Amino acid sequence: MFRVAVPEGYTALVRGPAAVRCQELCKVFGGAFFYFVVSPHKQYPVEGPAIMELESGAIILIRGRAVPPDWGHELEGIAALVGPTDSGKSSLSTYLLNTHVAKGKRVCVIDADVGQSDIGPPGFVAYSCTSAPTPHISELEPHDAYYVGVTNLQGAEELLIAGVAWALKRAMSQYPHLILINTPGWTTGRGLQLLRALKDATGAKIINLGEKILPGLVASRPAHVYPRGPQERRELRNYAYRRHIKLAERLQAEPEKLANCNWDKGLDCPWGRYVPGDVPEPQRKGREHLVPPHYLRHLFAALYKNGRLAGYGIVEKFEPKITLYATTAEFDEIWIGKIRIDPQTLEELEPLP
Repeated sequence: MFRVAVPEGYTALVRGPAAVRCQELCKVFGGAFFYFVVSPHKQYPVEGPAIMELESGAIILIRGRAVPPDWGHELEGIAALVGPTDSGKSSLSTYLLNTHVAKGKRVCVIDADVGQSDIGPPGFVAYSCTSAPTPHISELEPHDAYYVGVTNLQGAEELLIAGVAWALKRAMSQYPHLILINTPGWTTGRGLQLLRALKDATGAKIINLGEKILPGLVASRPAHVYPRGPQERRELRNYAYRRHIKLAERLQAEPEKLANCNWDKGLDCPWGRYVPGDVPEPQRKGREHLVPPHYLRHLFAALYKNGRLAGYGIVEKFEPKITLYATTAEFDEIWIGKIRIDPQTLEELEPLP
């Protein structure tokens, strides 16, 4: 543990993993906290003056504020934050949440960035509502979540739109003053078409990060963004899986509980059919995939009860009954996606094609 004093007029960028205890309230993303934890591969700004004790982590001291001055928007209704990967969307979401709850507002955040989820595990459109400040939106617990089932949205765009519409309807039932939608960082080609469709489906006011991608406001991109490559993003996803998935038991379930797919000598889902075969690599013919048998094991599943997310599972086989590791036995539906996870290490594996 080491002690750091941040002078007035400076900001300490704290990189995780780190645990931070402040002598007095530390100002982080527009909120004030005595204690907070920075996840691996994330960076939180602590504005001076501040005195804090850190357990592990690293610090970069910069002059001035890390939060751009044009982030201070006064919003209501629905706002969607649009920008490429690592442009600061999660940071802006956190800042807007904190500055609005400080004025007595209730704020909901819909996390639609399924590849780098902050609220809930990767592969989900999750939402959370609060009237309290948070050091980062990744500290929020999901109120409910829609399983898209992928971390790469190509070919699953309609599932993301359905998930955002589903989450928006539920978030609105909480009667918030503001709903923030954190959109995917896919901003070119079909990704741009997806963002336009999300705007049309939600009627959201657009806040672009750094550059004008869609018609709307433009907010500055932070000058000090923590750069992350593919390996760091993969480690972030694995960290999120381990945070949310606590497998409690191995159990069996009736095949009728499969909700979005079914099993008939292969896994038949809306996006494709997967048949086990004696092949070294997946082979595709039309919508049918011939896959090595191990591809149909370790499938990450969402468990629902009465239409609400009840827990998570990892499916090991489908016949004669569904065998899975699960976080709960109380569920009536099993939703399957393309994501595969090792049940022992809770790290992602090669997904279904």
